[in-house]
Amino acid sequence: MDNSVKKGLYYLGVIAGLYLLFFYALPVVLKILGFAFKAIFYVFMWAAIAFVILLFVAHIIKIIKKEAD
Repeated sequence: MDNSVKKGLYYLGVIAGLYLLFFYALPVVLKILGFAFKAIFYVFMWAAIAFVILLFVAHIIKIIKKEAD
């Protein structure tokens, strides 16, 4: 094969690879990352809510103990 034909096929392969990357692989990766971040955010949100409730209960118990003395 001629060197220019090899180079042309190489560039064509790079373009085809970029096309596949941007139109098929990248959206799938972004969807997976979106799902992962959504799940992580959901877990952190419920952990924060539980922490606030725990602090509230501890504060109420502290007030009750103070009133009992």
